[in-house]
Amino acid sequence: MGYLIGCLVAALSFGLNQAMIRRIGLTTMISYGPLLEESSKTLPAFLLGADILAVHITFGLVEAGYDWRQNGRTGRKAALFSIAGHSLFGAATLFILTLSSSIWLALAAGIVAHLVWNVTVIRRYA
Repeated sequence: MGYLIGCLVAALSFGLNQAMIRRIGLTTMISYGPLLEESSKTLPAFLLGADILAVHITFGLVEAGYDWRQNGRTGRKAALFSIAGHSLFGAATLFILTLSSSIWLALAAGIVAHLVWNVTVIRRYA
């Protein structure tokens, strides 16, 4: 179930992110994007009793495939960042959920991790 949710949410997030980039601009990647992606991965997984980490990793793998295909030579690095990042966000979410039993604190942890990751990666590699 987690793998299916991860694939579906990746497709949904791709479309929503593209729409937000057109309306708001590239700042979406470090503002609304993490909120949208983390909410769309974590909440359905939690509500449906799916493996939250599997959803996050699957999402990262789907995004990695897109990054690699779209960006040619630099796509390999972007793909690795996608897999590593979304795995990290999932691990942070699951860790806080286990500690606190609060999906909202866990979701906040995933969003913060994603925001910090995006800012760091964009500043360093973009």
